[in-house]
Amino acid sequence: MMVQLSVSRELWQRLAQQCPWATFFHTPAWAETIAATFPGFRVAAIAFVDDAGSPVILPAVAQTKQRLLRTRIEYKSMEPGVYGGFLAEQPLSRARIQAIAAALCSLKKSSGRIIETPGMPLNLPEPFVAKPLTTHLIPLGRPYAEVAAGFSRGQKSNINQALHKAVQVRQAQTEQDIEQYYVLYRETLSRWGSARGQVYPIEFFMRLYGQRDQGVQFRLAEAEDTINAGIVVLAWQRTLVYWHGSSRQDYFKFYPNNVLHAKVLEWACAHGFSCYDMGPSMGLTGVERFKQSFGAQEHRMTAYRWKT
Repeated sequence: MMVQLSVSRELWQRLAQQCPWATFFHTPAWAETIAATFPGFRVAAIAFVDDAGSPVILPAVAQTKQRLLRTRIEYKSMEPGVYGGFLAEQPLSRARIQAIAAALCSLKKSSGRIIETPGMPLNLPEPFVAKPLTTHLIPLGRPYAEVAAGFSRGQKSNINQALHKAVQVRQAQTEQDIEQYYVLYRETLSRWGSARGQVYPIEFFMRLYGQRDQGVQFRLAEAEDTINAGIVVLAWQRTLVYWHGSSRQDYFKFYPNNVLHAKVLEWACAHGFSCYDMGPSMGLTGVERFKQSFGAQEHRMTAYRWKT
């Protein structure tokens, strides 16, 4: 097994487009946005080449960590705590995954984290240390009417109320829309307090929006001529991932978040997506119930760490 620490963007992009389980987090565009925004990170995909077929790529960003006189390279697939794992043209056999894992652990003075995707369990062997995680998935590949029939009674009522109150959903069209989304985000952070997790600067959202990539969608909810909620969904292959959301507390009774997800699901069904991934809930019961009210099912997956 040969390991290549220099991967062309063209090869990376091609494998991301061909890999059945890839998400937008696996693309060069996502890694480049992370590296451009957060100091100390650089794009650092790794390629693995053997006689079994085409190359396998681990999309990643990396940091150089200095402790006393020791230097270590720390890889994240992917940052910040989103899906990563290997890209390939077809599912990887158990034997090939083990060979790639051994090659990755052969990198001296390295460490890292890999979060597998729901579509490609890795079952990495020791010395990888596994940590269980969960996400919430809504299976699609069927008419929206069938998906909506699985909404809870309360969810259907909330969506109807939002529509009755003339909540409109549209995509962001200008940088001013992104600035308004960021205002909502700052307000949301103030409500979350210590549970807010990773904090993103406005430059990160601007860079995502500035790609003008069809896979990056800022969906905004408006009522009374005011943007009162928004979500960021990332489309790749046949998977749509809900990555980020913000809202104004004084418009909660308009149920903008409910209708945002309903409209996204309607769009996803119309465009042939097979799954809407609503993401982890960080153990927050209310968040879990909200996702379950759309028919989302809990799905277990695993994060892995290694250190050489």
